[in-house]
Amino acid sequence: MPGKHSDASPLHCTLSVMPATHSNAASGNSSSTSSVYSTRLTARLAATAQQNAADTSHGSEPLPANAKQTMCSKIHRHIRSRIGTLCLLLATVVVGLTTAHSYFHGQSDTPNCGMSYSRPRYIEQTEFGRSWTRYSAKYKLYLYREGGFDVHDQPFRIPVLFVPGNAGSHKQVRSIAAASSSAFVKMVGESPHLVDEGCVGYDFFTVGLNEELTALHGYSILEQADFVNDAIRYILSLYPKTRAKHQLSQTKMALPTSVVVVGHSMGGVVARTAFTLPNHIVGSIHAIFTLSTPHNNPTASLERHVEDVYNTINQFWRRGFRNGTLDDVSLVSIAGGNLDSMINSDYAFVGDLAPSRNALSVLSSGINDVWLSLDHQSILWCAQMAHKFSAMMVRIMDARQPTQLVPLDERMAVMRELLYPSIDGEVSEGVMDKPMGSESYRYVRLADNDEVKLHPVDVRALADYSQTRSRKARALHLLPLHKEGGYNGQVVQVLYDPQLFADQPFDASQTNVQLALLSCNRNSTHNIADADVNVLCTTLSIPKVTKLPLKRDGDDPNLPVHSLHYIEYPLSLDQYEYVGIEVPAKPGIQGFLQASLTDQPQATEKTIGNTQLLVQPLTIVPDQKLGVRSRIKLNVPEDPFIVYRTKLVLRRNPATALSQEAKFGPVVRQSDGRRFESKFWYDQRTLDLAIHGRGAYLPTDSEPSNKTVS
Repeated sequence: MPGKHSDASPLHCTLSVMPATHSNAASGNSSSTSSVYSTRLTARLAATAQQNAADTSHGSEPLPANAKQTMCSKIHRHIRSRIGTLCLLLATVVVGLTTAHSYFHGQSDTPNCGMSYSRPRYIEQTEFGRSWTRYSAKYKLYLYREGGFDVHDQPFRIPVLFVPGNAGSHKQVRSIAAASSSAFVKMVGESPHLVDEGCVGYDFFTVGLNEELTALHGYSILEQADFVNDAIRYILSLYPKTRAKHQLSQTKMALPTSVVVVGHSMGGVVARTAFTLPNHIVGSIHAIFTLSTPHNNPTASLERHVEDVYNTINQFWRRGFRNGTLDDVSLVSIAGGNLDSMINSDYAFVGDLAPSRNALSVLSSGINDVWLSLDHQSILWCAQMAHKFSAMMVRIMDARQPTQLVPLDERMAVMRELLYPSIDGEVSEGVMDKPMGSESYRYVRLADNDEVKLHPVDVRALADYSQTRSRKARALHLLPLHKEGGYNGQVVQVLYDPQLFADQPFDASQTNVQLALLSCNRNSTHNIADADVNVLCTTLSIPKVTKLPLKRDGDDPNLPVHSLHYIEYPLSLDQYEYVGIEVPAKPGIQGFLQASLTDQPQATEKTIGNTQLLVQPLTIVPDQKLGVRSRIKLNVPEDPFIVYRTKLVLRRNPATALSQEAKFGPVVRQSDGRRFESKFWYDQRTLDLAIHGRGAYLPTDSEPSNKTVS
């Protein structure tokens, strides 16, 4: 039996060795000793033979001669396989724990959304039945009404259709619909004449799609898109009667021929799929807004039909912009960034699907007055996002047009203004080449200003109005443009606290910019400091102001975020001696202004490889003298699985550290060359730089990589 073999085998092996060993050792002994060993050996061999015979009679085979080596090799292979399995299991656990730690702690931003509130009513459109759509038993259409604002149950404003995403509900429309109603009421209250210009508000419709798992089923995408086309056809049929009944303005409003579509998550894919189906009415959709929508690739490729739908619609859209069939359609994609664990925000980039004239993509962390990463659901209800979205919606409405929207170029300009940081935009050209005596020029009498300062270029103009000042209206600061042998700078950079322009002390909500940039020449041979000397100046057009949020993690989301304002202006240096900066000098005003002349800003560029970063940290020192704004361009591998941990070290000039109190901490902004991702940090020394928009399996584009920290 096997058990007996295992007992006999060691014995047999021992015996086979012992004779050779002892025979060699016994060569010098007496013959009596050899006789004893021989007798014992014979007895043991006889016993072994009897045992083998007994085993054979029970059906067992005798062990081969190399049984010991065979058993040992099996044991070794078994141990090696177990060790390999344990090592693989251990590595899997370590990688899983590391991934989980990175996912939950390594690159997640701090959630800081304010709560939005609404008083919703959902009116089911019962007349939208089988005669309109074959999916009437499966899907439903509702009209949203906001309590306290919508008193009529019939739609007569500008139609908007909300499409929920994977397992989404029609009730998810409530936050953006309520915010849009509130923004419209506020706008009309401040400017009632806008109603005559087509600003009549929105009617939000929303579809109930049975909370289907659209992300996992390609046929569900097609069925929902078919239903959306039928719903749009029904919605447009309501307005000939309701517009005639509810006339809001003396100006005649056009009957709508299109519907604005807002899609969340897979709802944005459904909205784009609607264009490809036979029941789509050409021209019935001119604007699509998507929130956290994976446009390029499905989030989970578990079914072949999902891939087929994606390939079909993406090819249709690329071809549609090339052949002109989608020329008047705008596509806006907003994604949440690091906190969105449901979809990869890289997939929300639409730059390869539509030209920049028709489309834009942006992460919420770079949107003015939002400045937050948002998770997959909070992008719908976050108060900051809802307010910004509604501000954009009320700016593009025009019920006088059949499309119910302002023209494409105008509405895209509005959306870029509200969604893109202006610091990335085209800097205004300097307008300093007008002839002397132009009507745009005016005399600035130095004696009329409360304070006049002349600053050398290497000293920044610093105006602190923290103390009560006289009632003279303005203070003038002059920076010389020329120096011996050249220019002091080609760009003026101005950073100031908007409290400086507030009507009341500490009123940072005032957004009207009263800063004046002037190009000036002396009108006298007297010393510039002479109070009776006049200078001839012209006012320069102020470029769009960039907001720099002074916001830390954990700040109260219900309080307004204080921000600094920044202007960068290129100068034409041929005709003028000074650039002047006029600021208010009112009693009780607080704030500061800081300006400097610098050469055309160039980014300090560094190319960094992952292998280099693994060996040792990289220290980057800017190539230029630091101005108000300095830029560092990092050419790094753009992989969404990599986060670059950066430490910021600032060293103040000892000569000014004691004489000048710091007005604020450093503001750092991360951006890319495509205006897709922007993120701000305030007064933080450790920054986690994550990169979105260039993930795996995405189509490559020809735009250069310009990952920049400024």
